[in-house]
Amino acid sequence: MSVKKTKISALAIIYNEEHNIREYLDNMSFADEIIIVDSYSTDATPKIVIEEYPHVKFYQRVFDDFSSQRNYTLDLASYDWVTFFDADERVSKKGIAEIIKTIDSEPEEVAYVVKRVFFYEGRPLINNIFNADKIERIFRRSKCRYTKKLVHEKLDIHGKTGELKVAIDHYTFKTKEEFLNKRLQYSQLKAKELLDKHITPTYYHLSIRPKFRFFKYYILKLGFLNGSRGYGIARILQHDEYMRYIYLQEMQEAKDGGQAAKKILVIQQKMIGDVLVSTILCNNLKKAYPKSEIHYLIYPFTKPVVEGNPNIDKIILFESEYRDSKWKFFKFLLQTRKEKYDIVIDAYGKLESNLIVAFSRADKKIGFYKPYTSYIYTHTVNEIKQPVDNAGLAINNRLELLSALNLTIELDRKPKIFMSGEEREHGKEVLLQHGITPGTTVYMIGVLGSSKTKTYPYAYMAQLLDVIGQKPNVCLLFNYIPVQKKEAEAIYNLCSDFTKQKIRMDIVPGGVREFLSILSQCDAIIGNEGGAVNMAKAIDIPSFTIFSTWIKKEAWNSFENGKSIVSVHLKDYKPELYGDNSPKEMKPQALRLYEEFTPDLIVPLLKEYIAAN
Repeated sequence: MSVKKTKISALAIIYNEEHNIREYLDNMSFADEIIIVDSYSTDATPKIVIEEYPHVKFYQRVFDDFSSQRNYTLDLASYDWVTFFDADERVSKKGIAEIIKTIDSEPEEVAYVVKRVFFYEGRPLINNIFNADKIERIFRRSKCRYTKKLVHEKLDIHGKTGELKVAIDHYTFKTKEEFLNKRLQYSQLKAKELLDKHITPTYYHLSIRPKFRFFKYYILKLGFLNGSRGYGIARILQHDEYMRYIYLQEMQEAKDGGQAAKKILVIQQKMIGDVLVSTILCNNLKKAYPKSEIHYLIYPFTKPVVEGNPNIDKIILFESEYRDSKWKFFKFLLQTRKEKYDIVIDAYGKLESNLIVAFSRADKKIGFYKPYTSYIYTHTVNEIKQPVDNAGLAINNRLELLSALNLTIELDRKPKIFMSGEEREHGKEVLLQHGITPGTTVYMIGVLGSSKTKTYPYAYMAQLLDVIGQKPNVCLLFNYIPVQKKEAEAIYNLCSDFTKQKIRMDIVPGGVREFLSILSQCDAIIGNEGGAVNMAKAIDIPSFTIFSTWIKKEAWNSFENGKSIVSVHLKDYKPELYGDNSPKEMKPQALRLYEEFTPDLIVPLLKEYIAAN
């Protein structure tokens, strides 16, 4: 007579585990069901599970803390006996056989602990405190529940606990960077626990405890036997101990209304679109710290898009002379140092901004993680690769910089240009003076990009303009800068005589603010992706955007809704031309790819758009 096999549910909570998930799911194939709860991974994890493992029950839930996430997963299980291994843990065939045999024996124990052998940078650690731990990974869910702890959650067991003989392998972290990021995640959760306990950081917490953490692991626990890996782990654990109290300080400041943050510098030395997007940092910082002084460092030519923003107390211009003269740049660095900023946020991340951050005396220096500059900052964040919402990657990544501050406000995701009523009225007057009366459909046309590789081919653009020109009572305003006049005229000359009658080349704004005045009176902007499109979105003007063949659409197609905000990219129509390459990797072939981006691909959607807008 065969022994009855007790059914088992294999459970896991995951986030961005594309490098582990296949091996984990294959390893758990002995279970009668597999349940995965994903915290909205931004990598390929969900796709792998859904497409390659259709038998796996896949759920997604916003992560709040480990205990809640695990208890939620427990409630999804169909069977009483469960395994709850991490995605980076592996059970040997011998271990699997022991699990099945133990559960089938109908034991009086309701939970079992297992030993773990930790692997770091591909090799097991020896004589290590990590290897000394035993953890509950197999238990009856009717007898067990995770207690409410944010980090290092504990299983509350109602019954006896046994121990399995066969250890599991724990492939924790392949690199130092991966280990550091995970420890910092734990640090933030631990800081929340300390906040609830009303602990106030002191010199002891910020200096003595981190040093002792290093000494304890590296010397007392024989971490030095693991060579350079042991030293690296000790340093990360020391930093982990320090950062939990830094995070605690930040949480306490935020809880008190941000009174301690008196002066903040945001750095964004780039193009108009980037500068405009990064104003969301200033807007949210002022919202979180209303009594703070916000300074914004930008290039002079981008100043018009931030003028009038009530959330920016001072605009600092990075003049060209700072690039031309090392002495003048050094004087600028010293002047920045004298400002005594409390927080510096670097959204630019190039050499100039690296030096500005390094020279500042800020307690918090926040930037994007790069292995060769991370030591400059007190807090770094990894840029996400896939958008988390329709705001787009450019905005998503800017807001990631604020995650280092643990703000408690609801973040504002939309960049805004602040225009006065007088400016908008001026735009009306300009159109009236040129004979464009109310009731006329007015489209601003982005005929040219900022460079040849960002400009839709002239002949193709002319064909699209001929389509737009068929709309009754329509007026087309060409947007270009003075040095592009000949190129704009070349596109005009390629248009049909009928379309030429609809184009107004004589309305030339005297500057960016006047351009905004006129744009505010348009029904939409249509044309090449660039700063003008971003400005249109910031004043709530509809847009139809043609992306360059090498620009990543996901980064800049913010707030696309398929109606008033629409964009097109060659990759939408001919993804096979890109293969496994990202658009940016195809930049050297941008002009060749433009030849493939023929008007017939765009026209059907364009006709729908102009009919609705």
